[in-house]
Amino acid sequence: MTILIEGSATPADARTYRLLPFELPDGVTRLMVRYQFGKELEQGAGIIDIGIFDERGADFLTDGFRGWSGSARREFFISAEDATPGYVPGILMPGTWQICLGLYEIAPEGCAYRVEIDFEVGEAAPAPELALLPLSATPQPDRRSADGWYRGELHCHTYHSDGDSDTLEVIARAEALGLDFLAITDHNVLTQQRAMRGATTPLMLIPGMEVTTYRGHWNVWGDKGWLDFRVGREADMRASMDEAVRRGYLVSCNHPKTYGPAWEYPSVDVYHCVEIWNGPWELLNNEALAFWERHLRAGKRYTAVGGSDNHFLKQQHIARLGHPTTCIYCEGDPSPARLLDALRAGAAIITDAPDGPHIALTCGEAIVGQTVTAQAGQPLEFNVRVRGGEGCHIQLINDDGMMADALVDTPDWTKCWPMPAHRAHYVRAQLVEGQSRMRALTNPIYIQRA
Repeated sequence: MTILIEGSATPADARTYRLLPFELPDGVTRLMVRYQFGKELEQGAGIIDIGIFDERGADFLTDGFRGWSGSARREFFISAEDATPGYVPGILMPGTWQICLGLYEIAPEGCAYRVEIDFEVGEAAPAPELALLPLSATPQPDRRSADGWYRGELHCHTYHSDGDSDTLEVIARAEALGLDFLAITDHNVLTQQRAMRGATTPLMLIPGMEVTTYRGHWNVWGDKGWLDFRVGREADMRASMDEAVRRGYLVSCNHPKTYGPAWEYPSVDVYHCVEIWNGPWELLNNEALAFWERHLRAGKRYTAVGGSDNHFLKQQHIARLGHPTTCIYCEGDPSPARLLDALRAGAAIITDAPDGPHIALTCGEAIVGQTVTAQAGQPLEFNVRVRGGEGCHIQLINDDGMMADALVDTPDWTKCWPMPAHRAHYVRAQLVEGQSRMRALTNPIYIQRA
């Protein structure tokens, strides 16, 4: 049994979503979908993504989502016991299902598409266990570090979206790099978390997803379920992100820079973190840093995070796992949940590699992410320790700009800088090699007046 759906899109349809309903009969045990578009049909050009919703519905923020592969695949299947990575296996209930096309880019001459849907009817196999990776709060004393700092990757992908490796291969690479924690954030799907749940690894695994819209990307970390990415209007973006925050997710605005893609809804600002370092620093991350600093100067307290955005382990690529690495400070016995709590509080720095330089910035007992109280007429003293940064310049930055600069000339370097209390509302540190190559940077210590 085959259903054929054909159509076309115009440039006016770009960056919108189109639902193609079809009826799934009773007794279907396997659903197979193939599609082509544009030059593959010799009818126009463009990029069209694909996914599917089941009989529960396809309205915005409803529960019928069964999978998404963007434009990374031209076919997928779903059965009771198995499915293409990125799609959810399970019983195929009869009713109105809907193919969802994401009309990402459409050429001036338009872009045609053709979708073929095949069914197999028979006796269904038992549905598998679909439990996803939980956000564990169980203390892990065997993972406790001597100094309380933990290094990890917060943003990477597998073949559950558009990467080239399976989940266990990414976990193995993270282990080999000596990381302490790992979040795999495939685009718009959670199916990678089934494999993560079954992994045997010393890594602290953090569930996550990259909500990938046509007007900005954002990460969520936690175990609170799927979120809708089909936003067009600003109200939709706010509704989806508000729902993530309401559920308790830790939310990050990802790579807000040219080709990031940029963040197109500046008034939607309910996230907790900003990914200011995505892949190699030279890929316009200075724009994301400036985006974050504008918010800091406006009084926001977003945590700066980094992530490699790695997709490819089996070929040479500029975005390598763990480059950059986010380092989180967590007192006591760590756990994935405690690491996210510390990240939410701003107790984090970013360094350029798993073995990259480390900056410790303190003011009295306060560390990054915390607040110190300035007394009138009494300067604050900021202490900086840099390990592994010899030959680089350490710089202190406040809301007026650079307040101090010094050459790091030893492998373990320290300095104390006094600062008049009236001069700033925050202070952060960064380590720069040469004229502009960022090696590491910290979140701020915030300043309040007595």
